[in-house]
Amino acid sequence: MKFRALMQDPLYMKEFQAIVATLTKLAKDCVMILGSRQMHFIVNEDQSSSASPLVWAGIAAEEYFPEYRMEAAHPEQEYIVLGVSSANLGRALSVLRGGGVNSCKLKLQRIQFPCISVIASVLTSSSTEAREVVHDVPVTIIPCSDWSAYVVPRVPPSQLALGLPSLRLLKSLIDKLKNISPSLEFQANLDGELNVIATSEMSTVTSRFQKLLIRTVAGSQREASCSVDSRKASAFFGALQLPNEELSIGIDREHSIHLQIDVRQDVVLHSILPAVCM
Repeated sequence: MKFRALMQDPLYMKEFQAIVATLTKLAKDCVMILGSRQMHFIVNEDQSSSASPLVWAGIAAEEYFPEYRMEAAHPEQEYIVLGVSSANLGRALSVLRGGGVNSCKLKLQRIQFPCISVIASVLTSSSTEAREVVHDVPVTIIPCSDWSAYVVPRVPPSQLALGLPSLRLLKSLIDKLKNISPSLEFQANLDGELNVIATSEMSTVTSRFQKLLIRTVAGSQREASCSVDSRKASAFFGALQLPNEELSIGIDREHSIHLQIDVRQDVVLHSILPAVCM
């Protein structure tokens, strides 16, 4: 069983760190699924607090890693599946936020315990030579007999999906609306309009976004709506550490809302907010 990956582009290293930092704010632990061409991080609801939603990130190896090698324990296996403390991994990668990082290696190895070694080559202002900053993050190797509990989630179907250009505005809005109502209703229509509604015994507050890009339409649906837990919505938006401003919101009527942030073409952060009974 072997895994080794190398990052060299400063922007890609910061994006990778921001993805892990987002997961760190949602749960203490996460699952890493290392494939031959893709890496996934998954935060299941049972690994997080009751207020956190299901979140996962898919990263195509060729996007971030000029060198990427994975060998499973057996030839017939397609993955290596690891359990890891997202907090520990986040701390190890925090060195990538600063300047002067030439490269960062991720390496699965066994010292006294299985671990992902984060090895950053850093230039300091006091020296012309790079120094290595090494963090060994303990991991649990999940046997293939348990893989069925750690399958990468599927993106749910959406009757209607809209693109929202201002993630920051929606994040601020939901942070305020969660104090008004325990649930939020998202309504979307073919006119490119998204309404976010919070209802209490005293009032109903509707926030309207107009002239949005329509990304998906299923059949002849002209509108779709779904109510979700306001705490879960707020937890997702409050955890985001990515600089991206664009967000896609897909509504599966009465079932769920799918949130998607395309960091790059093949680097995507997802979340599913399940519907709540009204």
